[in-house]
Amino acid sequence: MTPRIAALAGALLGSGRVHPAPAEPPRRWPSHAINALPVHERPVRFSVACNFDPELVGRVASFPVYEVFGKLTTDYFGGGRPSFYLPTVGKRELEGYVRQVHGQGIEFNYLLNASSMNNVEFTTKGQRELRLLLDWLSEAGVDTITVGNLFFLRLIKQRYPHFGVRVSSHRETDNPRKARFWEDNGADCIVISETTVHRELEVLHAMREAVKVDLSLIVNNWCRQDCAIASNHAVLLSNASRNGKQHFPLDYCSVYCNAYRVEEPVNYIRANWIRPEDLPRYRKLGYTNFKIVERNTPTELLALRVWAYARERYDGNLLDLVQNYAYPRSVFTKRDTEAFSLRRMAKYFFKPQEVNLLHFRQIVGFGKALSMLYPREADNPVYIDNRALDGFMERFETKGCESVDCETCRYCHQWAEKSVSFDPSWRKSMTAHFDGLLDELHGGSLWEPYLDTVKRLFRRPSGPPQAPRPIGTGGQAVPLLKERTVSGRAAAQSPTPCSRPRPAHHVSIGNLGPSPASVRARAEAPAEATTDGHACGDCHHVTTCGAPRPPSP
Repeated sequence: MTPRIAALAGALLGSGRVHPAPAEPPRRWPSHAINALPVHERPVRFSVACNFDPELVGRVASFPVYEVFGKLTTDYFGGGRPSFYLPTVGKRELEGYVRQVHGQGIEFNYLLNASSMNNVEFTTKGQRELRLLLDWLSEAGVDTITVGNLFFLRLIKQRYPHFGVRVSSHRETDNPRKARFWEDNGADCIVISETTVHRELEVLHAMREAVKVDLSLIVNNWCRQDCAIASNHAVLLSNASRNGKQHFPLDYCSVYCNAYRVEEPVNYIRANWIRPEDLPRYRKLGYTNFKIVERNTPTELLALRVWAYARERYDGNLLDLVQNYAYPRSVFTKRDTEAFSLRRMAKYFFKPQEVNLLHFRQIVGFGKALSMLYPREADNPVYIDNRALDGFMERFETKGCESVDCETCRYCHQWAEKSVSFDPSWRKSMTAHFDGLLDELHGGSLWEPYLDTVKRLFRRPSGPPQAPRPIGTGGQAVPLLKERTVSGRAAAQSPTPCSRPRPAHHVSIGNLGPSPASVRARAEAPAEATTDGHACGDCHHVTTCGAPRPPSP
């Protein structure tokens, strides 16, 4: 622009006759730009779950958040989470949210990551629906699409090359060969398997060396390590997120896995989470893109998770960061509470022709006891002392798990005994809840004819009542637990794993414990001496600093 034209433009702007569009903040290294940088020069960036709360963007904008990810509550193709689990979001609200995040220099990633779509993607109608959806996402300004299959990746790259395309973690990318496959097919970013390789540091290093594209690690997933039913779960969730007629959305895999954790608490520890304190280990391997879930998390708690991972430290219950339900009511807004309303439950679960609603009370009772279909009213009955896990990852620097039998190793079992504690009455109650619900599911009574149910109600039970099952003996979740062997001998097993009661000073975020805001304020305040002679910054818990410190492992 010449000086004369610049002066003329300035005069026009000053006169009010020309109104320039506000300058858009610079984007924070999206995938198509980050891949141009050498791996060792890439900055740490966070991809954060979108709950569509207008307050969320402002709460996380000061951290290195480069994108939020989400989708409509339902669409024609579905995604990786069931509709009843997600906030209610329509097209207009999503369009407005895209504009809002762009105003902060943050991108929006739309999830088109279903693992199963009943093959509709290969039909004329399916292709028409896909074109309409992608056209709308393009007009709305969406930046990136996460896909769950190769066909969508290649199709989008050919027809909509302006989109960045990311490969979903549900595709279980867990070795260099798989990573190269997706890079060769044009992926801009690959989300690493959320269930298999987070502790296989040698494999992660080989994957990072094999490809140039961005590799993303989910830091706060808590699925069981090497989960044998992960693929089944992904398909189940996909079918529960498509529009049109949805069948009864029973998340059997989640019910089972939570029962498994109560029976074998080691599964809390050998889950594939990454603690905030361990991010430097992964940065050393060349990983700088970290993904924080879940999309149903209230803003107060989601912002706390971003803060903890950006700070690379958390002094409290690890479940505050990784658990995808049992959120405390104290952090809920009116908007969050709508997801637990009777109207919403009726919309998704009232299907009298598909299930026997006379048995539905088992599911409701389970949902209340576990705080899965309802907010958590009291303190979290399970506590994982995050700072008691300091040093846990050192073993994995030299040895992975792929070629090791857990029952022979028992490394994670030892750490579980040190760090996991339960409210004993809750654990006993949940054992009964899980056994009752799983017994109904496995026995088929949830689907029996209504007349048969009524007849049984008036029939006298035969024989003595069944005695409650002791905790940790397997039950309906792991019926052959006691028959495990190692080299022909019975596997070593504590009579009641992790039976140590939850210490009184171990209090979780919300309700009876501190608010997320107070935790942040205390952590960021100057250290002060306390009554037991240690500094606030050294506390291994989030309660008042007069409490005794838990022992170090």
